[in-house]
This record gives sequence, structure tokens and C-alpha cells, in this order.
Amino acid sequence: MDVDILPDKEKEGYFRIVPHGPIDSDTYVEFRDKAAPILSKTTKVVLLDLRAVDYISSAGLGVLFTIKKQLMQNGGELLFCNLKPQIKRLFEVVKALPKETIFESIQEADVYFYKIMNEEIDRQKGGTPGL
Repeated sequence: MDVDILPDKEKEGYFRIVPHGPIDSDTYVEFRDKAAPILSKTTKVVLLDLRAVDYISSAGLGVLFTIKKQLMQNGGELLFCNLKPQIKRLFEVVKALPKETIFESIQEADVYFYKIMNEEIDRQKGGTPGL
């Protein structure tokens, strides 16, 4: 399975992962192993761009949930974009991913990311978010 991992040069701790092909019982270990190096305490957001994924099996879902859990434990977040209709439906059926983490495009996900980033900056400065 080909997996592109693209660090954002302008946003530290922000990565885009683009898997190519199904995430299933034949590929989930390889996908997990390729994603593992970026799942550190310094990773704030992983955007999983699923434009080239037509199928995710239960094994694939398990890997996604594991990645999400690991990111959350480190204070990070897993976002999704460019879901094909069948993948979007799968996420709706399993009801395991909040709708606010699923975006139609990378641009939509970026808007959400910048909102989170600004809230974190405000929190660290002791200010009120959004002011």
C-alpha cells in the first residue's frame, strides 16, 4: 500500500496522510506502520485524506480508531477529508467519529485547524478564546 505522509511546512505538528487503495485485512498493518512515526506528543493534527480509498474493512477501522486514540492521549486530533460516499456512509453507520472531524476538502479542514490552533494560543496566553 502506498501512503504519502506530508508534513505541513507552515504548521508545525500538522500532517496529512494520503493512503492509496483499500485499508483492509491485507493492508492495515502496513498502513499502521507507515503512520506510526508521526504519532508523537508533538503532533497536533493528522488530516487523513481518503480521496484514493474506496474501501475500509473492520481491520482498517480498528487502525483508524487506534490512531485517533493515540493522538487524543497526546492532545492531538484526527481529521478526515475527501471521503467517497461509501466511506462516509461507513462512518455514519459505525457512529464512532464525530461529524465535526469529517470535512469535504482539505481547505475546510484547514479552517478548522486554524480555529483550534488560535484557541490553543489564546489558552496558553491565558486569554479568552475567540477574543
